[in-house]
Amino acid sequence: MNRPARYVTFLVLVHLVITVAHGAAHRELQIGLSSPENLFVGLVVVIAPVLAMGLAWGSRQRFGLKLFAASMFASLLFGLYHHFLVEGADHVHSQPEGTWGKAFVVTAYGLLITEGLGTWMGMHFLRSDNR
Repeated sequence: MNRPARYVTFLVLVHLVITVAHGAAHRELQIGLSSPENLFVGLVVVIAPVLAMGLAWGSRQRFGLKLFAASMFASLLFGLYHHFLVEGADHVHSQPEGTWGKAFVVTAYGLLITEGLGTWMGMHFLRSDNR
């Protein structure tokens, strides 16, 4: 049984579903990102966790767990900054009433939770691997 890989896979898939829903809310509300922000989201928020998930199932599990923890932590900081700290179109309190505004807020919190949990989970499995 590969417990770390199973947990990482579950969380990556949940995070990916929330990310897609959050992206849809961004599009519907016409909240654009800059080119560097789009690149960050594509590479760090989407691709890195999926790659880490694959690595967690193979002989490079330790590297996969490091990549998972690092990408989740970087994503957490990015989302915390844009959704909760800096006032602007991307802030949770700037969203309009209605379905898409609520979807944006719920998915922003969902990302915050899954990214925090992912950071902890990656570090937990790395620490337990050292014992």
